[in-house]
Amino acid sequence: MEKYAILLGYYEKQWPIIQKLEKQITGIDLSVYESRYVFALKTQQFYTAIEDLLKQTAKSFENHIEDLSMFHKELLVRLHTPIPSIRPQLLSEESFLLLDKVRAFLHFIRHAYDCELLENELKIIQDKLKIQFTCLEKDFSEFRHFVKKLS
Repeated sequence: MEKYAILLGYYEKQWPIIQKLEKQITGIDLSVYESRYVFALKTQQFYTAIEDLLKQTAKSFENHIEDLSMFHKELLVRLHTPIPSIRPQLLSEESFLLLDKVRAFLHFIRHAYDCELLENELKIIQDKLKIQFTCLEKDFSEFRHFVKKLS
């Protein structure tokens, strides 16, 4: 079907960007104060790229999210949930928890105007990405294979 071919094209475009951003984020030296702000910006770009891919996936398989006040969290929950006879879950538990942690961090960054970016707190997120990104890659690869069969 055409909508699945379009989704595959979007995956082909987005995934190299996501991989590049992950390498940049995990390579940042967080002991350098100024680098912490680069980390926050690159992490926001990384999450936005993934969220765009999740939005396109949800758009291809199901109706839109109704409660826009909880959009970011609901999008993760929705794609963590399999929909029988429509699609499997895209996000495993490990990937869901990783992305939810990054989402919460970005919410904090966007709304905490007068705070320090502490190295040890950022290091937790950086280490999670280093360790768990392969799980995220696996989830997206398996889902992409499912979509390829449909197209």
